[in-house]
Amino acid sequence: MKILVNLIQLGVVLAILYPVYYVWDTGRVEDFCELIEPGISVSELQLLADEQSVTLNMPTDNETGQWMTSVESSASIDRFACVIIGAVDSVATARLVTE
Repeated sequence: MKILVNLIQLGVVLAILYPVYYVWDTGRVEDFCELIEPGISVSELQLLADEQSVTLNMPTDNETGQWMTSVESSASIDRFACVIIGAVDSVATARLVTE
């Protein structure tokens, strides 16, 4: 019985903390996406990502010169991400995607 009470207490604590984490994490992704301007270089984008403490998974093997990456919220149950599309060494667009 004591284990059941402890599990219920843990569930209540998680139900209280999750919305706070969700707002913080999605806000972090949204703020990063708003800072990206079309035309910045990939190195500037990586520097911006480091400053904002987000992880970019840039493609390394690219034959066409076009690339796409995203920064996703880990707290979101649905997909909340900043999708960044570029060509060669510069950013073309950055937009928020929610699904």
